[in-house]
Amino acid sequence: MNKRRYILFSVLSILACHLVMASGQNKMINVTDMGARPNDGKDDTRALRRAVAYACEHPGTTLYFPKGIYELKDKEAIVLETKVLNGEMGENPEKVIYTPYYPYVKGLDFTGAKQVTVLADQATLLCEGWMEPISLDQCEDVTVKGITIDYKRKPFVSGDIVEITSDYFDVQFGENKIVTEKMPLTRMTFWDKEKNRLYPEPIYFPKRELLGGNKIRFYHSLPQTLKGSNATALNSFHFRPAILVYRSVSTSLEDVTIHAQPGMGIVGFDSKDIFIKRLSIRPSTGYYQSTNTDATHFACCEGVLHFQGCYFQGQGDDATNVHGYYQTIISAEGNSADLEVKAGTYTHAQVADVPSVGDEMELVEIRTLKPVRTYKVKDVRHSIPETRVHVTLSDPLPENISDYYLMNVTKLPQLIFENSVINSHLARGILVKTRNVTIRNNVFRNCTGTAIHIGAEANWHEGTHAKHVLVADNVMMGCGKGAGSQAGAAGIAVIIEAEDTEKEYLHEDIKITDNLIAGEGNDCGIYVGNAKDVLLQGNKITGCKLAYKYHSADQVLLEE
Repeated sequence: MNKRRYILFSVLSILACHLVMASGQNKMINVTDMGARPNDGKDDTRALRRAVAYACEHPGTTLYFPKGIYELKDKEAIVLETKVLNGEMGENPEKVIYTPYYPYVKGLDFTGAKQVTVLADQATLLCEGWMEPISLDQCEDVTVKGITIDYKRKPFVSGDIVEITSDYFDVQFGENKIVTEKMPLTRMTFWDKEKNRLYPEPIYFPKRELLGGNKIRFYHSLPQTLKGSNATALNSFHFRPAILVYRSVSTSLEDVTIHAQPGMGIVGFDSKDIFIKRLSIRPSTGYYQSTNTDATHFACCEGVLHFQGCYFQGQGDDATNVHGYYQTIISAEGNSADLEVKAGTYTHAQVADVPSVGDEMELVEIRTLKPVRTYKVKDVRHSIPETRVHVTLSDPLPENISDYYLMNVTKLPQLIFENSVINSHLARGILVKTRNVTIRNNVFRNCTGTAIHIGAEANWHEGTHAKHVLVADNVMMGCGKGAGSQAGAAGIAVIIEAEDTEKEYLHEDIKITDNLIAGEGNDCGIYVGNAKDVLLQGNKITGCKLAYKYHSADQVLLEE
């Protein structure tokens, strides 16, 4: 008995010493001190959550993850994954699981953390169950460095094409995930192993026949050249991101790797100053798919959004999309109005777009996306889980409110995207719907869509038109021949998607200089539409039918 008491006393003393050290100047906490054990194949969730809770309660803490694999597992997340794979959420699960305020599991919840650093030494969070692995909500000065996020069971199925006929093709999937009749297969993409690139056209909701032994016949046509290539079918489009940055200030993500996520990689929403260095979103070894949808996506943010030295490959949509929302005016009386985002999938964080008092909102014609005047926000009322927001503005709204949107132009960040590589994925490389933008010294290879899309999209309720944009010294090769191509452009499309775009010059002060664009028979290298004060200088364009195409463009200076 005395020996047991001595051992217990010793353990408590050691733990107390660690906590005393943590209360000093460095405040370093090792997650193994909280009970996490890398590489032992056991569930580390409770220990990791204890460590995160301690860091959130103690500003200035550095949370250290030694090298290895940590199991992040949650029963509710596994139940959700199981229901999705069993078909209980329908053939398109995002219609259920990606809806406003839908409940979900947060793997590691850093809500309220201040001056916290997560320092990982080649550490991997191996997730079991569909979750949001890292959640940063209402945080200040938080850095996440060196962590890798992956899934024990990928949110997709992957196999090789073993037969192609004029009527169907057969795929032999691996034994690690059995395809059933009820399993949702939302989109299928193909990695051409001979060309080492993504085939430009996906198949949505492919029709299947189970042949036995996890060999599946799909009744669609493919070129014979794809025999032997990889086929990957997603189990869902959108869900929660791998990392959420929400209502936070001064967030840094450095040397973070994301191999898989049943949704986007990183979503930033209603946050200020986000710095992303050496982010890598790429498939894990033996796979060709990384995130199911966008690699990163930022909406309603402020300050600076800075990408530096990043790498993207295999994601199911854009490498990044930066924008605000065109809010529908549901009702109005005088200078008060009820607003709601009417985009097909609501906001990408699945929470309301709530303006702040003092924000500036533009009144925008729906037909043209042309702003006609601005208002200041004087008062805001919103209650969770309501999707509508009540605002009081500085002046009365017009009577014909059905002709207009309101766009919060205060929450549009400066974007700097530099020294990065975007390699072979679905859709566009960079989608810009913000102001004060620099895109410099990047390489785009085999994006199925146009490499850089500067636009505003009425159908997605995403904007606004861009101002003060520099696109310089980039290399774009083999882009814009499939899903996500804009106006036939290989390299760059400056464009407005709206009902009436004739003689509307919305984009302004656009400089496109010294870029190298190598097309593959595209209609054009650069498309300029609905823009004024445009400089096109020193660009080298090959492999396109035309170097430049124009639509409703004014004050364009071309220097070659």
